[in-house]
Parts: sequence; C-alpha cells; structure tokens
Amino acid sequence: MQAMNTLLNNLRQLVEDEQDAAHARLFETWESPLAEKLRKGITQGFNKLEKGPESGTLWVYPDESESRFREGDLLCLHQGQALEPLCRQVAFEYEEDDRWLIRSTHSETAWQDYQGGSCYADPDTLDLTGYYKQTLDDIATSAIGQDIVLPMLMGELELTFDENDMDQATCIARSEDFNAMQAEAVSWAHGAHHVACIQGPPGTGKTRVLGLIARMAVERGERILVTSHTHTAINNALNAIAKHHVPLIKIGRSTQCKGLDQNIAHVENFDDWDDRPTQPGQGYVIGATPFATCSARLAHTSFDTVIFDEASQITLTLALMAMRKAKRYIFIGDQQQLPPVLLTRSILDGQSHSVFARLTSNEADHLIMLNQTYRMNQWLAAWPSQTYYGGHLHAAGPNAQRQLQLRNMSDAWGPVLAADAPAVFIPNQDNHARSVNQQEAQWVAQLCHALIEAGLSSKDIGIVSPFRAQGRAIRTQLKRHLHPAQASALIADTVERMQGQEREVVILSLASGDRAFISMTAPFLFQPERINVSITRAKTKLIIMGPETIDPNDTDNPTLQQWMQQYQSLISQCKKVLL
Repeated sequence: MQAMNTLLNNLRQLVEDEQDAAHARLFETWESPLAEKLRKGITQGFNKLEKGPESGTLWVYPDESESRFREGDLLCLHQGQALEPLCRQVAFEYEEDDRWLIRSTHSETAWQDYQGGSCYADPDTLDLTGYYKQTLDDIATSAIGQDIVLPMLMGELELTFDENDMDQATCIARSEDFNAMQAEAVSWAHGAHHVACIQGPPGTGKTRVLGLIARMAVERGERILVTSHTHTAINNALNAIAKHHVPLIKIGRSTQCKGLDQNIAHVENFDDWDDRPTQPGQGYVIGATPFATCSARLAHTSFDTVIFDEASQITLTLALMAMRKAKRYIFIGDQQQLPPVLLTRSILDGQSHSVFARLTSNEADHLIMLNQTYRMNQWLAAWPSQTYYGGHLHAAGPNAQRQLQLRNMSDAWGPVLAADAPAVFIPNQDNHARSVNQQEAQWVAQLCHALIEAGLSSKDIGIVSPFRAQGRAIRTQLKRHLHPAQASALIADTVERMQGQEREVVILSLASGDRAFISMTAPFLFQPERINVSITRAKTKLIIMGPETIDPNDTDNPTLQQWMQQYQSLISQCKKVLL
C-alpha cells in the first residue's frame, strides 16, 4: 500500500511540477525575440489567416519557417508579440495540403482583430491539472484503481487468463487465416482477465488483430472503448472494426473524423447516439479520446474493456483517464516506433515514458510480439529486424521475395531503381542545407517522374522528411515536374503523418547537410523510433537522401553517439549512388 501511495503522490507532484515548469518556460519563450524563435523552430510563421469551415475554426497558411508543432498541440496566435495575442489556447487540429486547421472558442474575436498579413504561433498551454488530479483521485479511491490499476503499474497484479476463451479465440483466428502469432495475440487479449500487451512492428497486421479482438469482445456482450492519442489513430482502428459489422460510434466533432469511413456514424456526445444497443448483454464499440471521459461526452459512461491503439504514443497519465472507466485493458503498440505525441506542453512532457513502455519494460509475461511482416521484403526487413527487434522480425507472405519491377527505366535513374538494389543511399551535396534542401527536393521530383514513366502509380510512392519545410519544397517541385493529378496523388509528408501507412517505394529526404545544424538537431534527426518509422513504410524499394559524413564525436552524449552510429550502419547497408 505504501508503494502505491508513493506512486500516486509522485504522479500528483509530477502534474503540479510540470504545469509550473511549463508556465515558466512558456513566458520565457514568449518574451524571446521573434527572429530567434523562428530560427530555432519554436515559432511558426503564417502568410495569412482565413475563416474556417465551421464556427470556431480558422485556416492558417504556414510560410517557409520550420517548427516542430504537431497535430494536437496548443498554440498562441499573434502578429509579432506573443504577450499581445490574437488568441490563446488554439488547438492545432490537422494539416491539409499547405494549410492548418486551428480551433478556438475565441476565433471570431481573433478574426476581427486580425489586421491582415503575416501572423505567428508560439507554444501555449492549457491548465488540465483538474482533469489529471480528478483522474488520480479516482484511481486512489475506486475499487478499479486499488484492486487492478495500481497493482498492475507496480508489477504486483496476478495476471490470469480464461483458458476456454483463449482456446475459442485461437480457433476462430486460425479459421480466418491469422498466422500463429496473430492468433496467439487474439487469444491472449480475449482470455485476459485484466491486461494484455501486443507489440506490432511495422506491417505485422496489428490493426487486423485489433479488429478481431473488438469483434469477439462485442459478441460476448462487452462495451468497448477504443482510444488513442489522436483522432486519426482512433479513426483507423474504427475502420478496421467496422469491417466486422458490430455496433460502433465515433464520439467527437465532425472535424475530428478525418479518415473515418463514411459509413461510420459520429456524434458529439454518447447521449446523442439514439440507436445504441440498450439491452443487457448487447455489446458495442465507442471510439473517443481519453479526455472525453472527463467531459460531458463520456463522463457518466463505463466500459468493460478499453483497447488502446498506438499505445506506445500514450503517456501513463493520459492512459489512466481511460483506464479508470473499465476493468480490462488491451494495449496494442510498438515501443520501437514514435514515442508519445504532446497534446499539451505541460503534463504530457516528452520525457515521460508511454504507458506501453512502462508495462513492457521488463518483458512482462503479458506481452506478445507479432513477428511476421507482410509489408517489407526480406532485404528491407533485415536491418530494422536486427537493429530494433532482436532479429525476431521476418518477412512473410507474397511480398517476402518480391522486388521492384519497372519497365522502360531511364538511364539516368537506372542505378537507383534497379531491382537488385532494394535499399539505395544518395548522399546530399549541399553542405549548407538545414531544414530545406532544394537540390534534394528536385531529385525527389525527378525520381518520382522516372518511377511513373516506368509504370509505377503515383499512389505507390511515399515521400518522407522530418521537416515540414522540406515537404513543402518537395511538393512545389512535384507540381513542376508532374501532371497535377499525379502530383496531388503523391504523399509527401512528415514522419508523424506517415506512421501506419505503406508504399511500394519510399523516398526519405533528410535534407540536412550543415554539420553544425545536424549536430544541433541530432536528437530529432537520428531518433531511432523516427528512423524506424521512416524506413519501414517501404514494401520493395527504399531510397534515402541525406548526409554521408557525420561524426558521432560531435556530441559527448553517448546515447546520441549510438543513434548516429546506427544511422551510419543503415546507410552502409544501402547501395550508394552518386548523382
């Protein structure tokens, strides 16, 4: 009991300390010179504002500055002085082409005060300590918290399973052509009395596994909450579940349904779901964020099971919000992919470990890893398998032996596109490039043109860059080199937005060539989870454009040195082509 109280007190203190530190850092940032903030990527510049598609929203158009804002972050919108904002606590909802949709209850006032021309966004924060403290109080005083959640987090919960349920799930999964490890994962999740963790490396079918887990739980009458760190992740999970024709609904605003199958209904609050199953023993699925459990949307709703998708990106504190609403938890994620996305700049600090990382840190006996990738061929799977998955990830299925096959290849790009070179490295030549490399952008566009001319559909090409500014430069070049329909069909985006996607050919444009900039941004540029996601989108061909001569000794940090050495190992496994 003392250990549990200590954990709770530590979490409460963390909530307060992070909020205090966030406010202190925030005002320090706001008072800094604008030019310095733009140079460091702290502030994002916009060319203009426009009214959004519905009340409370605005469109903002990013200029050439580069920031690290991600969907879900909070912004302070201003025209040069953050201490004199147009609007505070503005939610960055999503990015579409070359504009962002932002939302605020004060957007109408901001629009009236906007004087035209450029404006800027600094980081902002929202005081959510009330939500988090209520969550921790609930965990501390409820039977669920005392008997299940806290012992689980302390590693003291006896993990038990229903063998009959496990056997039934195994039979069903195998009858529906799930492989052995997928079937075992479904079995564990279906039979677990309290918790099961499923690690799904790239291309191993974790979303398909999630769909069957949800269906079988609904069939035995369970009420399921499917949740994650973003609406995009929730929508992807619901799309997989919808194929099983179970009752389900998305909770949230219409603008939070991007990518959701049009046949899936959505409402703003649970009480608005008029045709929900109400008879005892009737199960259903609800998709919503953990924050919805603290608001009128789901505050008075309880569940039997919570399924966390992309669990490696969910912080412990955020997970607890949803966990207090049920007695059984299924975590599906991959701790070798991107860590938690910051929904605010306060509580959900990037230094926090994800709930998935905490529960699987000691290779607990409730963890199972899917080990067959149906995406990457065997050559592309080899390096990430050895580097990130202990050599246990193997290529399987029809794609395992497949190579890129093209017709009428141009002589100029023949060495890059050769079938016997699944992974290619093209060293960049601009030693002054930072977050934008125009030469690389032009190469990418020319390469895409060559691929399309050789018979590959533009929909089969994915372009990844860690920098939004490089993505914009690439999209500009694509419009110059390709037919408009081809250019619009190509995906050229950041690593965060490419997670979960796959393409026949993936081009990774790292852009940076300036040694000092590379050293400064190494924690971002060479982060293993970021590299892993970037290179594992490809099915038969990976093309990396980036710096060749990096020196791990540029930093004294042993972790960064290891990351840079991993990058060197990666490009050494590729066929080098000089342009």
